Amino acid sequence: MSIHFLIATAIPEGRVFGLDQQTLIQVIANAFNVSLLAIVLTWLLYKPVRNFMQKRTDRIRGQLEQAEQEVAKAGELKSQYEQKLSDIERERDEILDQARKTAVETGRQLVAEAKKEAETVRERAAANVEMEWERVQSEMKMAIIEVSAAMTEKFVARAIDKETQEKLFAETMAELGEVAWRS
Repeated sequence: MSIHFLIATAIPEGRVFGLDQQTLIQVIANAFNVSLLAIVLTWLLYKPVRNFMQKRTDRIRGQLEQAEQEVAKAGELKSQYEQKLSDIERERDEILDQARKTAVETGRQLVAEAKKEAETVRERAAANVEMEWERVQSEMKMAIIEVSAAMTEKFVARAIDKETQEKLFAETMAELGEVAWRS
C-alpha cells in the first residue's frame, strides 16, 4: 500500500486535511509546549549564554583598553627615551667642547712653559758662553803674558846683564810680596 492511499483514507471527504477537534487540541498543546520550551530554554540557556557573551565582550573591551593604555605608556616611554637620548647627546657635546677647550688651554700652557724653559736654557747657554768667553779671554791674557814675558826675557837677556837682572828680580818680588799681603 502506498502512502498516498493511507493519507487519502485518513482525511475525511471534501477537506484537504482533517482538521477536527483532536487535531486542534494537539496543535494548541504543541504550541503551548513550544512556547513553554522556548521560555525554559531562554531562562536556562539564553540568559547564561548572553551573560557569557557580555562577560566576554567586557573582557575583550577591557583588554583593548589596557592595550590602548600600554600603547600610550609605550609612546610616553619612547618620548622619554628620545628626550634622554637628546639630553645625552647634548651633554656629550658639552663634555667634548669642554675637553677641547681644556686641551687648547693645556696646549697653550705647555707651549708657554716650553717657551719659558727654552728661554731659561737659552739664558743658561748665553751665561755659559759668556763664562767660556771670559775663560778664553783669561787664557788669552795668560798666553799673551807668557809670550810677552818670554819676549821680554829674551829682550832683557840681551839688553841687561846678569847683575841688573837680579836687582830687578828682587824689586819685583818685593812689590809682589806687598801686593799679596794687602789682598
